[in-house]
Amino acid sequence: MTDGKNFRVGIVGCGRMAGLHAEAYTLVPATQPLAAADIDPDKLDLFCEQWSIPQRYSSYEEMLAQADLDIVSVVTLDSLHGPATIAAAEAGARGILCEKPMAFDLEEADRMIAACDRAGAKLVIDHSMRFEKNFIEVKAMIERGDIGNLRTIRANLLSTDQRDPSSWHSQFATAGGGELMHNGTHLFDLIRFYAGDPEWVFATVERGNKAITIEDLSAGLFRMDSDSLFFFESGGRRRYGCFEILIEGDEGRLAIQHGARNALEQRGGWAWEPYLHRWRGRTEPVAWEPVATQRDNAVINVVADLVDCIENDRESISSGRQGRAALEMIMAVYESQRRGLARVDFPLAIQDNPFGDMLDRGQI
Repeated sequence: MTDGKNFRVGIVGCGRMAGLHAEAYTLVPATQPLAAADIDPDKLDLFCEQWSIPQRYSSYEEMLAQADLDIVSVVTLDSLHGPATIAAAEAGARGILCEKPMAFDLEEADRMIAACDRAGAKLVIDHSMRFEKNFIEVKAMIERGDIGNLRTIRANLLSTDQRDPSSWHSQFATAGGGELMHNGTHLFDLIRFYAGDPEWVFATVERGNKAITIEDLSAGLFRMDSDSLFFFESGGRRRYGCFEILIEGDEGRLAIQHGARNALEQRGGWAWEPYLHRWRGRTEPVAWEPVATQRDNAVINVVADLVDCIENDRESISSGRQGRAALEMIMAVYESQRRGLARVDFPLAIQDNPFGDMLDRGQI
């Protein structure tokens, strides 16, 4: 560690999310951004100048071979999350912060976890809602019984049907799937945070736009081990984006909405700050009441957690194993479609990505 106190940090990938990581590393006292890698030299130079990062590399392999690093952030194209994480662990990184989704299939996720276990590296997946104060408060409200016993969670993770086929987000080879992989991983991780582990799922997946090789609609029903049900729709071919969660107990409801184009208000949110409203059946008159929120930088909290995991030799609340569990839910949705909308039980026996298999066989 530099000066006996700072963890030396290398960042792989210099796109939009890398800036959030770099900002967090500059604001957490124990961490110091030292190196960055990107195959685009102009993007690399601009990023390093913006964040005063002294060491620049044209590949993560070069950076890991030459830089002396304690922590590595993996902020690459989604298809490189697995290889870069494994390489960082094998190069001796003590901690790795990997963007979501952690992998394209469970076999790759297992290899990432095993590599980090062998090296003694702490792996954290950036499911940042676990670290955001308002989403944490929702969990506390559920556990306090503010809406009674948890019964049902309904979620809309809707996105536009106007997709650019040339974007890496639109192709399976670089994205691993559609909205389920891109933001559904956040949603499914949050549902596990609130409602426990899934027991089974029925789901449907569609690819209406044949110019892209990802799904543009998925919907389904999970049974959770908290004796609750979770309904979701993802994608949905809308002309707008929408992230809404309705949490229903036997005595009331909690509504979570995120983003400037939500249905309740037309003012912008900040980072992951949601709009929260609560309805309690035992109050009169029956009405939705706003729940106060606070601004919080979840990525700073993620970095601070990673440092604490290293220093105290513990596993993160958003560890590789937690990330794998969210990925397993996504794979189960795809598997239900592959089996003809069949019920799929947990844990999964498969290791592949069923969506990729359906693409290859012309099933979707």
